[in-house]
Amino acid sequence: MTGTPLSEKDPRAAGTSRKSAAVAVAVRDLHKRYGEVEVLRGVNLDVEQGETVCVIGRSGSGKSTLLKCTNLLEPPTAGEIRLGGDLITGPGVDVDAVRTRVGMVFQHFNLFPHLNVLHNVTVALRKVRGMGREAAETAAMAQLERLGLARLAHSRPSQLSGGQQQRVAIARALAMEPEVMLFDEATSALDPELVKDVLDVMRLLAESGMTMIAVTHEIGFAREVADRVIFMDEGRIAESGPARRTLEHPETARLREFLARVL
Repeated sequence: MTGTPLSEKDPRAAGTSRKSAAVAVAVRDLHKRYGEVEVLRGVNLDVEQGETVCVIGRSGSGKSTLLKCTNLLEPPTAGEIRLGGDLITGPGVDVDAVRTRVGMVFQHFNLFPHLNVLHNVTVALRKVRGMGREAAETAAMAQLERLGLARLAHSRPSQLSGGQQQRVAIARALAMEPEVMLFDEATSALDPELVKDVLDVMRLLAESGMTMIAVTHEIGFAREVADRVIFMDEGRIAESGPARRTLEHPETARLREFLARVL
């Protein structure tokens, strides 16, 4: 799977060249402003079904805001986002329904400390999806088993390592059977020795065909796993292309400077 570089003439060229693949997420002329500060300045992006896109860039470049707008945690100031062809930024959109289709994993785990692992995973299934207890626990256990966490189902978050807690957070998102998974610097709060476990899970998800957009500082992971890398700078996509080519042979001076600082 390959992508094409961002065209200066056509900002929508951030999409890939696989004509037969359906578009899972389509972002058009996306703007986000906080008061006088414009964080996103006309972002255009297509992510195809089954594609893994890694988003890199300096702090404050708009990476996390792009994800939060995609999950409707932040309402865009202007522009539109479509999920599987459905406009999700229009008036009257059912935000809860959108979030069942877009899973998100944050830098911090956001687990309920008073609930065990199994109950942390079943909460959304029961309250948002309306599943009965038995069905929710069956679905939850399937994901915990998938991520090697079944033996910890009755443990509290405080009894888990940071890496295990993040994997529980991933299992919670996957249990909702989302169409797209968003990862917002999912490893940045972990001790270095725990990062690999979470990256391995993300790698397996990518290999399974899950559509993923991951904001990450793990350049090696992006090079090995992503189909495409996009580099954000000052609220715009400054460069986009196949992961290995873009990271090893950047076309713009800003990306070359960024990589020189982080590698």
